[in-house]
Amino acid sequence: MDVNELVRTITQEVLKQMQAGSTKDCIMVLAEKNDILANSLHDCLGDEIEICYFGEKIPNTTICRYILPYLTCTDMADLAAGRAHGPYMTEVLNLLLKGTEIETLEFEYTEYSETAPGPLFTLYESYLTTLAGFGLKPFQPKRPDYIRLWQTLVTEKVVNEAQQQGASLLQVPVAAQITPLAAETAKNLKITIQKSL
Repeated sequence: MDVNELVRTITQEVLKQMQAGSTKDCIMVLAEKNDILANSLHDCLGDEIEICYFGEKIPNTTICRYILPYLTCTDMADLAAGRAHGPYMTEVLNLLLKGTEIETLEFEYTEYSETAPGPLFTLYESYLTTLAGFGLKPFQPKRPDYIRLWQTLVTEKVVNEAQQQGASLLQVPVAAQITPLAAETAKNLKITIQKSL
């Protein structure tokens, strides 16, 4: 065998094994790809993670999250009763039966919160509770680990807003004044206020 051919064969084999061993995380969107949905997802998820759509296969990826963009009232009622129609909902039901969690961006029933009769709206809220027990939950956007605050006065309101955003650390200027109520609220909410800016 020629030495060049041997080197080429070994190189190809090494590259193939390196590519097979390296996989990256991917989010599976249980819908057809379209530009509006893609832009919306990139706004929610950022650009650092690979996104694939129903039916797509991206080599060297592992699906780490499943996202359902929109759940209609009909599909919500069907899933709550353990039924599914169509390819997307059938896949959703199969994933739920396997114990896989699915996040939903929008629920159609919420669009009728102002007009639907109370008992009907309550029925759909009960479906939401049922589906959450199955593993289908509202989408949880990535929350910040910390928030930087350039204000020189830290109040209870500021601490509560940081908690609502999901932060566990609030970085403030060294000269910032922290009200006693803000300090107590931060302690109760397990938020650290760090003077470091």
